[in-house]
Amino acid sequence: MENNLELYEKVRSVPENAQKPFDNGSFKGTDISPMWRIKKLTEVFGPCGFGWYYEILSERSEQHLDTTMAIVDINLYVKLEGEWSKPIYGTGGNALVKSTSKGQKVSDEGYKMALTDALSVACKALGIGADVYWDKDVTKYTAQDGSQDAPQRKKASSEGKDTTNKENAPQSAQTTQIQAEELQAKRVEGIAHVVTGIADPAKIVEWAQKKYHKALYILTDAEYKELIEGLKARVNSKKEGAANE
Repeated sequence: MENNLELYEKVRSVPENAQKPFDNGSFKGTDISPMWRIKKLTEVFGPCGFGWYYEILSERSEQHLDTTMAIVDINLYVKLEGEWSKPIYGTGGNALVKSTSKGQKVSDEGYKMALTDALSVACKALGIGADVYWDKDVTKYTAQDGSQDAPQRKKASSEGKDTTNKENAPQSAQTTQIQAEELQAKRVEGIAHVVTGIADPAKIVEWAQKKYHKALYILTDAEYKELIEGLKARVNSKKEGAANE
């Protein structure tokens, strides 16, 4: 492939009928239809099992405060120009058991939804649905100075083709993206405030996101508080150990 972005450009846009806003109480965003991803994989690479497939590396449950999470790790493989890819890793999670005001709620689809989440993470590495995750990216409709003064894209057609200009994206989606970035930056700063001088903040952020299997801005307030308190305890322990040496 001569153009490294050729595949990315083919799969980046998501038609409006494959997008669905969500609000889990701590974060608002946009979900992408799982079937749209499968259709896109099939469209670009071929039928599942022939042009693409995934293997499940592990399925496990983890306890986070009063919630039991189903965690699934996968490798995705795609065939491009007759050659199979190296494994494309994805990890996903979903609640198996969580406490509500009416008691514990058990989901019998926890692992299935965690698998769907893992596949979405792997697909993201290929650029599938990229415009939903990064609406500030430069496109052919963006002027070289970064402004959106080029001809506007037409709205998505009835066939489901996405030709929507990001400048005309719903204000709520733009606001949500900004809020997510601001919350991520704020929480990174919070971690840095705790661990600076003791550990590399960037490595701690990377560790934390792997621990919870999601970005900092998606953590609930309770999860973030638990993380910070745990880091403070470790920092204090290291300081006490150094003082006693």
